[in-house]
Amino acid sequence: MQQIVPSRVLRGAAWCTLVLSSAIAERSAAATTASPGCQAANRGGMNMGASAGGNASREATFETGEQLTLSVTTQGKAAITVADQDGDTQTLHSGRASAVVFTAPASGSFAFRLDADASADAKLDVRCSTAAKANAERALIERRKAFLSAKDPDRIRIDRPRTEAKAIDSFVANETDGAPPREVAASISLSELAAAMNLGPKHQPSILDFWFEGRYTTYDTVDMDARRSDGNFSVMYFGSKYMLGPDIMLGYLAQFDQAGEESRYSGDVSSSGWMAGPYMSVRFGPGIVFDGRAAWGKAEGLPNGIMLGSASADRGLVKGTLRGTRQIGGWTVAPSVGLSYVEDTPADTGFGVSEAQPAGTGRLDVLPEVKRRFDLDSGTYVEPRVAAGGFLSFDDMSRLGPGGLAAAVPDLHWKAEAGMAYGIKDGMNLEATGGVETGGEAAKDAWSGKLQLKVPLSK
Repeated sequence: MQQIVPSRVLRGAAWCTLVLSSAIAERSAAATTASPGCQAANRGGMNMGASAGGNASREATFETGEQLTLSVTTQGKAAITVADQDGDTQTLHSGRASAVVFTAPASGSFAFRLDADASADAKLDVRCSTAAKANAERALIERRKAFLSAKDPDRIRIDRPRTEAKAIDSFVANETDGAPPREVAASISLSELAAAMNLGPKHQPSILDFWFEGRYTTYDTVDMDARRSDGNFSVMYFGSKYMLGPDIMLGYLAQFDQAGEESRYSGDVSSSGWMAGPYMSVRFGPGIVFDGRAAWGKAEGLPNGIMLGSASADRGLVKGTLRGTRQIGGWTVAPSVGLSYVEDTPADTGFGVSEAQPAGTGRLDVLPEVKRRFDLDSGTYVEPRVAAGGFLSFDDMSRLGPGGLAAAVPDLHWKAEAGMAYGIKDGMNLEATGGVETGGEAAKDAWSGKLQLKVPLSK
């Protein structure tokens, strides 16, 4: 469950934030040992060379999901073919020096052959990734897409409070396969920098401005034996904004992101990419705001797997959120409806799998929130908060159409969160929050908790 906890910043003040969090999540077990063929490949037993006009072959047994990266070096042309134990043969590569990926479609014996043309010798180097690492790579890609769709930079909101500190977000365990992440963030605009250096008018909103925002998130993943492993996600945004009027903000931004995880079973896996595109934020009336964004780019240097091999993937993102805020009897009611979808389309395909297809991750969220501040005296207050709603997850935008909903049972999840904050006005703030999100058909329910302390270091 995503939670945004704003805090008011005093002029000339710094804030220290301590976040303690826990969550319960389950993860399917994956194979932890490599097959004899995979072990032999990593010892160099599958490497081979063929003289000009000749050929060489190797045979080994691999488990389902294990991935071979085959790198052929030649001054001319060469071909790589593979035959399974039933004798079915497939050409993996034919041409000049290149690298391709073969994913074992089933457990069994596979025979690889290298043929060099008459113009030059050829050499083949083979490395193998276990099924556990392949699963970790797939999981990392899904988590990266979940992080990208879960939060946008604050500066693309027209109603972003100018005096608020950066929000600290808590993601559900389903998005991290473990504890909610810990995050640090930074944000600044050209006009704010100029004002701080006395290069321009202070506290004067600019029609055209340029800004930067970045965040670094660390989280835990859980291995099959419940040992925690490290993960991190970082993203930087560079954007511009133009105020078309007091209630319409248009802009363009570019983002660069990187995700990495480390496990004693799968080793190190990582992925990076970039996207760029327009955004808009429109205030339709008091308390009613729509934020929209679209972006396109590339996922570069993806790990070997998910049908991508060493090739890049085209990326796309669309997001839209309609938010409302109303004061009713002293309570603040803030319902929201949001749609997000991130898709990777491989530019090329690995082998041993079907033709590459777009892989998408989307959510349609509905989350009403209610909160109210009660003054205990002139200096202290308490603020209870309750949020309850749900979301529909999908892997293709067509699922949202009438035909898509009728063709398959919707993957519906419910979520709820409650919290209580105790604070001193213009001072310390302590908030405790707990929540639960149903896991749907394929996963267990995820429980999460957070204790957050904010202390002003100076005034």
